[in-house]
Amino acid sequence: TASISSHNSFIPLSYKKKAYFLIHTNYTFHIFAVFNTHHIFNDENKKTIRQYEIMINTLTSLRFIFAIMVFGAHCYVIDNVFNTHFFKEGFVGVSFFFVLSGFIIAYNYQEKLKDNKIDKRTFWVARIARIYPLHWLTLFIAAILGSYVIASGTLDWLKHFLASLTLTNAYIPRADYFFSFNSPSWSLCCEQLFYICFPFLIPLAKNYKYLLSVFGIVAILMVVGMYFTPEDEIKGFWYVNPITRFPDFIVGMLLFQLYERLKNKNITVLQGSIIEISSIILFLIFYLYAADIPKVYRYSCYYWLPVAVILISFSLQKGIFSRILSNRFLVIGGEISYSFYLIHLFVLLTYSEWQKENNLHTEWYISVPILFSIIILLSLLSYYYFEKPMNKRVKTLLNR
Repeated sequence: TASISSHNSFIPLSYKKKAYFLIHTNYTFHIFAVFNTHHIFNDENKKTIRQYEIMINTLTSLRFIFAIMVFGAHCYVIDNVFNTHFFKEGFVGVSFFFVLSGFIIAYNYQEKLKDNKIDKRTFWVARIARIYPLHWLTLFIAAILGSYVIASGTLDWLKHFLASLTLTNAYIPRADYFFSFNSPSWSLCCEQLFYICFPFLIPLAKNYKYLLSVFGIVAILMVVGMYFTPEDEIKGFWYVNPITRFPDFIVGMLLFQLYERLKNKNITVLQGSIIEISSIILFLIFYLYAADIPKVYRYSCYYWLPVAVILISFSLQKGIFSRILSNRFLVIGGEISYSFYLIHLFVLLTYSEWQKENNLHTEWYISVPILFSIIILLSLLSYYYFEKPMNKRVKTLLNR
């Protein structure tokens, strides 16, 4: 028996005289046998399902890799060895999350919304159930701990709290707002805007040329706006602001259109592997030489190309590396990456403060692996005992 929400991918299968249902929930597959049948599941359908599973697993593993990059970007609070370009440039992980979000949301929901198989409310409920429970939990923890917000008094504190509670804090171009409480949650403000707008982009997505034209115009305006933005204001206007990060999401939607045109191309394993290696090399070139590029561009548009090439290359699952990324441990890492992302800075900052208060210093090559392991453990507990149960409960509550 399984409780199935209408937003999940629900694929009927039949094999060896039994009917099965392949249920896709949050990048995880569950198979249930429900009744006998004499229909045989054909090879073509089995191949399609297998391709879909590998693709989702590959992208899920990539989420984990980029979450680790964000973790590395914040490890400078532990030791100055991480206060270098190689580690601090890891904020590109957030750009990857935004582009991936556009791709996966388009993959899972574009046709369903277009064909009225689900309605807007069902889609929005699914996304609320995905992001809000853990966000509110970490927000309340930060509020109880009390040292993660700068406010001038009770009323000002309540303003900060309300903004974070409703995921509107990133619209206010002040660091005491967009980085208040659990600072990584600023990116959820962006995701919320993406989800609100996505159903209304479906008419544009019917013809990729319309969507591409809108993206092109917006991109030009962005680059011009970035050029004229003072240095001390770029983070508030171009890094955390949901409106200016919206093009990242559109990049992902456009990549889905490209994926639909490439997925059935006859690409050999050798060719696919070369494509994947080339995408990694391209990304590394952009990443390692980014220090020469003004940060205002690196916060967003600079990484559109390398992130897009990585994503489309691995989504096609034609090479050996995309298959390696289907490793179960990496996939689990991707599944817990949302918890990892929202929890990691708590652990790093708590340890950093403990070091300062006790005038202690443990070498980074000892402390960081231990902290990483603790974050992984907490993320596993959060994912299996909070995220998944609360996701179901919120959807059940809001779908009544």
